[in-house]
Amino acid sequence: MALNFNAREIFDMGIQIEVNGRTFYETAAKKTAETSVRDFFKELAAWENQHVALFTELRDSLPAAAGAADIFDPNGEAEGYIRAAGDSHVFIKNTDIAGLVAGCKNPVEILDLAITFEKDSVVFYTTMKKVVAPNLGQDKVDRLIDEELKHISLLTQRQSKLKAR
Repeated sequence: MALNFNAREIFDMGIQIEVNGRTFYETAAKKTAETSVRDFFKELAAWENQHVALFTELRDSLPAAAGAADIFDPNGEAEGYIRAAGDSHVFIKNTDIAGLVAGCKNPVEILDLAITFEKDSVVFYTTMKKVVAPNLGQDKVDRLIDEELKHISLLTQRQSKLKAR
């Protein structure tokens, strides 16, 4: 069985994930009283906004052939992997972003959820990379993964500092 896969859809989904991430960090900033932590959340929101622009640029730079590609998927596994990775992403399965933030008791818990969000993004993009042909933007998916890995590192460092206080 062939899976009709549109590489642009990866970037469209990535854009939506980043928009949801921006909303998450903006909401977290509004909830946080401590100035330095609030400013950090605002900075994270700005990064997500930059990612929306980056992902849009990457999507728009894909070759025309990336619009659709047939992938040999005799057992339906690729489609299952893609669906599972997307469906399990914290910002896809939970559309009430404000509710997610409201459920956090403090900035450490907000950062914990943010780390989960970034990890989910890495899993999602890594899964998607498996179905994007090298000539259809696989290297661009790698760039998305690298960006998310940087975020995990920064979030983990900030969380450690907050826990140490």
